[in-house]
Amino acid sequence: MKKIKSSLCIFLVVLFLWPFPGNATERDSIQLFTNGSIYVDEEKKADNLLVVNGVVRAINVSVQQHKDASIIDLNGSAAYPGFIDSHAHLMESGYFFYVGANLIGCTDANSMAKALEDKVKSAPEKRTILGAGFSLRDYDNWSLEDLAKIDEVTGNRPAFLGDKLGHNAVVNTAAMELAGLTPSTSVPIGGKMGMEDGRLTGMLRESAMTLPWNKMFAKFDDEDIKAGTLIMLKKWASLGYTGAVDLMGATGLRFMMPELFYEMEKDGTLPLRINYCYTIFNLSDVDDAAKYRGNDTDMVRFLGCKIFVDGAFAGGQAWTSWQNLQGGHGIAEIYTDDAGGREKNLTRIVERVEDYGMNMHYHVQGDLAIEAVLDALDKVVAKKGKLTGVHTLIHMAFPSDEQIERIKKFDGHVVATVQPAFWSVEDDTAYYYGEHNSQAYPIKKLIDSKISVGISTDFSVSPPEYSPATMVIRVATTGGGDQQIHLPLSVREVIRGLTTGSTATTSRNDTGVLYPGYKADIVVYDQDLYYVPLDNFSKDNPKVLATYVGGRQVYSAA
Repeated sequence: MKKIKSSLCIFLVVLFLWPFPGNATERDSIQLFTNGSIYVDEEKKADNLLVVNGVVRAINVSVQQHKDASIIDLNGSAAYPGFIDSHAHLMESGYFFYVGANLIGCTDANSMAKALEDKVKSAPEKRTILGAGFSLRDYDNWSLEDLAKIDEVTGNRPAFLGDKLGHNAVVNTAAMELAGLTPSTSVPIGGKMGMEDGRLTGMLRESAMTLPWNKMFAKFDDEDIKAGTLIMLKKWASLGYTGAVDLMGATGLRFMMPELFYEMEKDGTLPLRINYCYTIFNLSDVDDAAKYRGNDTDMVRFLGCKIFVDGAFAGGQAWTSWQNLQGGHGIAEIYTDDAGGREKNLTRIVERVEDYGMNMHYHVQGDLAIEAVLDALDKVVAKKGKLTGVHTLIHMAFPSDEQIERIKKFDGHVVATVQPAFWSVEDDTAYYYGEHNSQAYPIKKLIDSKISVGISTDFSVSPPEYSPATMVIRVATTGGGDQQIHLPLSVREVIRGLTTGSTATTSRNDTGVLYPGYKADIVVYDQDLYYVPLDNFSKDNPKVLATYVGGRQVYSAA
């Protein structure tokens, strides 16, 4: 009996001393955010925010009862749930701009060659020449004469120059020789190699970019990729973002090095919460993607797959039911049945993604691309009874009213992410779409339908000056400068899109708001965004003062 009493006493002592989740211990990191306008979602405010070990513990607490907390004095500034860029290409863009030539603003071979000159002179003899950001009015007009101008600058070093859309590339003669490209090389569905007089011009459109990519990617330096990526991630933190969906690939190519994100997290340098995708091109790729499951950490998570269904809107490649001004219907990057074989059947791909319990992001611009995805999802539901993953429709230039209604029937398992900046940076596409152009990107209609809609940049399609969250707000709330064509959003709708809307595309349930139990991901501005005149928003105003990820300050303007 003595033994029983003694054991009971020990148990009671342990019970009362054990650090239960609701009680802070001496080893806990305790912070109290106070003295500012603190928004816990897109509209509700709190007087203060208690954060324990990077997670919101409570709001509106008694300061006197938490004297052990580190006080984060906001000094009258405004704090919001951290903004999430739900569609960006930070790793590949970071590397290309770090070691490559900045081709933003280049619109022809002459300007591209000039921009390459200094980079070529400073590059080691055996280094592959990279560049990114150029834009052409008509990609199919790239000629042998244009190729010669690039060859003259780059010489015998292979060169890969990506456009700002991520859907087209120019390679020089040395790169084509390295990859063994000839006029008779087989091109994947949706791709096209530029030809003139039976010779390759070096223009690779859409999935044709994959032809030289693997051999060139093998030559890239891991440390350079890490350094370039970290520069870009820090930049994004300074723009108001605390998280991102990194697609880690483009049409026809994959830039898959998530281990670098894990390394940054381990050494304490990762400034954003990262959700990464595995770009797939066929059915077997889904099996490869599934290998990335099970490695999630606090800050780095595998989101699922990403697939291209059609081509670039700004390149005239949106897959539409109506004929564009170039005499076609855009391009399809995938089949809707077994016509191209089982490997290229979108329905089979979606079904296998669901078998693995993964999510998927779909590049869809035209109405036929959207229709293809919705039809595939309907077939999977008919077979399985329901969807388990989250399926995100990216861009959505030309959705029909009927398609919007179909999306709503998937009960939150089909969401969207859109880019208001496209209203400004892709405003010359009437060249391809004529009168249909005024109907492109009906973001307000999508939001009003009550679909979960994330807001994102798709950097580098949106150039740097359009990527700050404040510039996204400016474009979205002013209709890109033309409110007759683009119905403007409210500031509240944009903030919702950057928080809970973008969180919906990740399938996470711990970010997007600052409710108890959620991650303390916070962005702090020098002004309350709701009281800034719309015309005063710019890439620099209001000013980001700080960002916090899990309560850890990752950026300070001071």
